[in-house]
Amino acid sequence: MSEAAFNDDLLEKELFGGDSDELDMDDMMGMVSLDGGARTADPAPGAEDKAASAEDKAASAEAVEAKVEEARLQAQAQRLDIDMDDPPGELTAAERSPRARAPVAAGYGACRAYDILPTMAFINPHQIHAAAAVANARWVFTGGEDGYVKRWDFNATVNGKQLLTLGQRHAHVDSVAKAGVMAAYWDHSDVNDAGADVLSPVYSLDVHSQAAWLVSGMRSGAIGLWSVRYDEGRRIELLRKHKKPVSVLRISPDEFGLVSGSWDRAVLYWDLNVGRLARAFSGHTSQISSVEFQPTTAESRATPLLLTASIDGQCLLWDMRAPHALPQHFLLPKKTPPWATSACWSRDGRRVYVGRRNNSVDEYELGMGPQPTRTLKLPMNSGPVTALAMMGNGRSLICASTDNVRMWDLEPPPDRRAAVPFQIIPGHHGGSISSILVDETSRYMLTTSGNRGWDGSSNNVFLGYEVSPVD
Repeated sequence: MSEAAFNDDLLEKELFGGDSDELDMDDMMGMVSLDGGARTADPAPGAEDKAASAEDKAASAEAVEAKVEEARLQAQAQRLDIDMDDPPGELTAAERSPRARAPVAAGYGACRAYDILPTMAFINPHQIHAAAAVANARWVFTGGEDGYVKRWDFNATVNGKQLLTLGQRHAHVDSVAKAGVMAAYWDHSDVNDAGADVLSPVYSLDVHSQAAWLVSGMRSGAIGLWSVRYDEGRRIELLRKHKKPVSVLRISPDEFGLVSGSWDRAVLYWDLNVGRLARAFSGHTSQISSVEFQPTTAESRATPLLLTASIDGQCLLWDMRAPHALPQHFLLPKKTPPWATSACWSRDGRRVYVGRRNNSVDEYELGMGPQPTRTLKLPMNSGPVTALAMMGNGRSLICASTDNVRMWDLEPPPDRRAAVPFQIIPGHHGGSISSILVDETSRYMLTTSGNRGWDGSSNNVFLGYEVSPVD
């Protein structure tokens, strides 16, 4: 069998290997360990040998699958069309300490759960593909299909400076009464081949913790660097290396570097001091959908790991200290469709959560191998999980799917049938959630609706939530 035919056969098995939508009641109401199994009668003579043989075959198959995946990553790394800078920039996250983050508010870090209530609606007539906020959530920035970057005054909004009209309130739940206060906006302009400015949809955003500058992803593959605090909306520079829309941007923990992910399958690390590439992470086989740095503290000198995910469900973990090492890859569970648009870390940086198309979230634990340690099963027909975020207590995971936004308790009571392991957060219903922002103190949360340029509907809703701890 040729290599192409072998890869096609693997892809066909991955895509059509089984039915992923049939969930039993236990799976719907609780967390299912992939290592667990049903109780059986005492084994017949010779059954233990057969079971051991089956386990050996399964282990051998997993080893072969891992080798095939590694070979595919190596081949993919050679096909990326990225021109590296010479000399390269500095990998700043490996050389500098991360900035000090604000502590979680008193009572919010050790609570059992949260009461999350939507109280604010930011009126926006178009899809919002990306959102970002400064460290203290004083300013919130959004961008989407209309080709404008908008700055919202969150303090004025949460204090009720402007209220929704009666007609605007009809579209939301009763608790939503405050209207978002827009402070400024500017054209998200790119430069075409003729040298003229053209509007581009905003596919991704991130902002400096003190609002000194902002970065945005464009349709052409360019990354815009914008001044915010002084001469707001002035385009400082266009960084050009990607060939297709830039779908993800993450400023490094030290705030001197930037990681970008694009539809061209490339993940790039930029040194913002000189505007040069420091490293290209080559290994994904589809459009990049998520990039997250491992949580670290200002006192820690350890280089954070980099988590990346792509739309085909591939999830990779990179050690930035080893420039030529292949990444660790987290495998898709059996019968899981190859798809993912969001991944996040646990608060302690020891676990990874990946949203899937089949109403589920896979949990991976560092040092426990490439298979998920458990899967969180949402109710049937809830839709793909498009966005994830971790709350300050480390046990409440926010999961956004097509029907609702849910808060999942990762440490449920011993009797899992005694209580549903999640609670529905009112506000959103229908449409893809493009982003979930939780401020550093865990007192506020924001959600935006948009498909980020991929398949999915949007109701253009942008909501703000006030969060209270529950003991």
